[in-house]
Amino acid sequence: MIELPVADFIEEVKEEIIGYEELGEDKALIWEQQFKRWLSNPIGIYKKNLKEKKGERYIILKDEMELFKIADQYLVAVDSEEEDKYWDAWFK
Repeated sequence: MIELPVADFIEEVKEEIIGYEELGEDKALIWEQQFKRWLSNPIGIYKKNLKEKKGERYIILKDEMELFKIADQYLVAVDSEEEDKYWDAWFK
């Protein structure tokens, strides 16, 4: 299990997204905005991954591969023009 402070999680995912030539920094910023919107009212399947400890919020991941999976799923969603479906997992 990996516990990442939310700020670190955001930066890690953004770095992965930026690394995809098809996505780049613009899409990374869009992902960050949507994630922060979700963070203000966490629901959906990822809610179980959010924990608070000593006043700080953390994202709990099974392993580092889960972080890459989040970025990979975003790439697939953007490529197939289904970003709304990607965010449904977060917001519904």
